[in-house]
Amino acid sequence: MKPIRSLFLLAPIFSLALTQCVVVENPDGASTGAGGVNQRPTYGQPLTAIPSRGAVTIMEGSRRHSVCVTASPNVEQTRFIKEQQQIVVKSRGNHGPATVQLFDTSTGREKSRVMAYDIRGGKPHWAAGMGE
Repeated sequence: MKPIRSLFLLAPIFSLALTQCVVVENPDGASTGAGGVNQRPTYGQPLTAIPSRGAVTIMEGSRRHSVCVTASPNVEQTRFIKEQQQIVVKSRGNHGPATVQLFDTSTGREKSRVMAYDIRGGKPHWAAGMGE
């Protein structure tokens, strides 16, 4: 009988906990949680690239998806390829040659690298348009 008695004691606690969270659906599809703050789901939204000094942060809505660390501190150009599964980043120092890198957007890992002056005739294909 003890397990049944403890179950009856926990029932009021569970019902109290379930009534404390209120989520209201807005007509535009956003949900409003406690405090009236809009909380849009960030999964499945298009990726965006935010360059900073020595890195490119890949965002999915307001959520940080990954960070790509560049070879040089000054990010000059970025371009998504392969349906946003990869990103090409061109960066350089304060002077000197530029480096073009290919990153996986889901992990931020570098997949390939080439110097911008070595890009000729659209080769490598992923770096086309980033040459000097």
